[in-house]
Amino acid sequence: MPRPVWNKLADKRGELLSRELAPDVHAERWARRYDGTVGPLNRWVDHVRDTTYENIPYFDPASAGAGAHVLVLLQDPSGEAEEGSGFVSKHNNDPTAHNTNIATERAKLGYDISLHWNVVPWWVANTAKPVRSLWKESVRAQPYMVELLEMLDPAPTEVILLGRPATRAWDRLVRAGLPEALRGATVQTAPHPSPLVFPRTDAATGRGNSDLIVEAMRMAGQRARGEKVRPAAGGPAGRRRPF
Repeated sequence: MPRPVWNKLADKRGELLSRELAPDVHAERWARRYDGTVGPLNRWVDHVRDTTYENIPYFDPASAGAGAHVLVLLQDPSGEAEEGSGFVSKHNNDPTAHNTNIATERAKLGYDISLHWNVVPWWVANTAKPVRSLWKESVRAQPYMVELLEMLDPAPTEVILLGRPATRAWDRLVRAGLPEALRGATVQTAPHPSPLVFPRTDAATGRGNSDLIVEAMRMAGQRARGEKVRPAAGGPAGRRRPF
C-alpha cells in the first residue's frame, strides 16, 4: 500500500517531497541540491557523511541556503528525511514537517529568508544503528554544528530553537563559544512541532504550543525583514536567550 499523505499542505500546493508520492517534485529538488547558495552546504553534507558514516539528509534547495536570515533548528531528522526524501524540509511527508509547514505559513516565514536544520544532522533513532542517546549524539555533533554556523554568510540574524534538545545543544555551543558573526543574533525558543507536542497547551504560559511556535517564527521573520515587531497579547512566544 502507498504511504498516506501526512503533509497535506505541501501536497495541496504541489510541494510534497516524497520519492513515492510525488516523484517529479522530488526529482526536480534532487537535481538542484548542489545549486545556488545551498550548494556549498550540501557539499559539506557529503563531507560529513564521509566523516561520520551517517546517512545525513541534504538541505532543501527551496530554502534560502547559506544566506538565510532566519535559522530554524530542531533536534534531529525524521526517518522520512533520512531514508525517504533525503532532505531536511518542511515539505517532507511526515507529521512534524506538516506541523512546521503550517506554522511557517501562519507566521509568514517563507523559505526565501529561512533555513531549517537540526542540532544533530543524522537520525538518532535509526534502527540500523545501535541504540543511541540524543544527548550524547548532540555532543558528538557539536563540532559539525560549529562548522555549519561558520559557513553561513552572512550569518543569520535570527535563530529559532524548537524543542528542549535544540535549546540545550545551543546553550552548550554558547558556552563553548559561538562564531563571532552569530553573537549578535536574536535567539528564541519554542516547543517542538511534533504531533505529540504541537496540539498541546504550554503549562507555563497557558497558550497553545502551536501558537508559541507561530509567534516565535512570526517575530523572527518580522525582525529579519526590518518590520515592526508586535508581540502577542498572551505573552512572549519563547525566551530570548542572552549570550
